[in-house]
Amino acid sequence: MQEKTKKQIQQFKQGDKKAFDLLVLDHKDRVIGMILSMVHNRQDAEDISQDVFVSVYFALSKFKGLSSFNTWLYRIVINKINAHYRKLKLRNTFNLELSKVEHMHFSDIDEDLLLRQFDKELLYKTVISLKSRQRSVVLLRIYQGHSFKEIGKVLNITENSAKVSFHQAKGNLERKLKAYG
Repeated sequence: MQEKTKKQIQQFKQGDKKAFDLLVLDHKDRVIGMILSMVHNRQDAEDISQDVFVSVYFALSKFKGLSSFNTWLYRIVINKINAHYRKLKLRNTFNLELSKVEHMHFSDIDEDLLLRQFDKELLYKTVISLKSRQRSVVLLRIYQGHSFKEIGKVLNITENSAKVSFHQAKGNLERKLKAYG
């Protein structure tokens, strides 16, 4: 963890609320960028990031530093994104801005084949219909380009579990997409 971040956390734990404001300023752009790359809607990304930092505010006093602050923060981000997707599923609303799907980097999936064969909106809907862990692994791997080791740290699972979940997600995506084709 960066020394600056450690110092801000320590100051916040000692009652300095301004230290939290500085912590937010230091991490806000990265958090919004991560969320935006997954939800493709600026307003949703900003709303989710606010939820993230509210959660950070109330949980920071319990942060023990056993993992890096960034890993801990990413877990909160993933939880908030999953909550966002659950709300979308409940409403059956998929009116997200999907034009940015081209920016996904499918390192283990043939991107050209998928994007040629399937409508981008259908692909995105199918990704968010996956089970929570599979969806999180796919989003972190495809949208964020994280290694399986990093994904394991963020989701608090083993690297191998991340690989297995990704493999299962690929199979589920292929089956669901073929059913539409």
